[in-house]
Amino acid sequence: MVMASLAWTLKLWSGMLVRVKGNANQRRVRKVIRHEVIRMEFSTYLNTLMLIPAQVIRSSRQLRLRLLAYRPSVDCLLTLSDHIAMPLRC
Repeated sequence: MVMASLAWTLKLWSGMLVRVKGNANQRRVRKVIRHEVIRMEFSTYLNTLMLIPAQVIRSSRQLRLRLLAYRPSVDCLLTLSDHIAMPLRC
């Protein structure tokens, strides 16, 4: 039960990290993404945002993630990564 609670909390925190600011179009898109992530079931969250095929490349003090497939949820993932302290470099 503790692990399920932590997973659910991770999903909610990642949704609440999306800041709704910018111009009118950015605010609208970010608000939609925020509500979409917060209201998602955890299994949907897992399949759309966590299980994306990627290649991890470690070289010369750098860690790079290469996305191997595109899905519409990748845009949501990159928006989430913009609002986290350590952004993804893809």
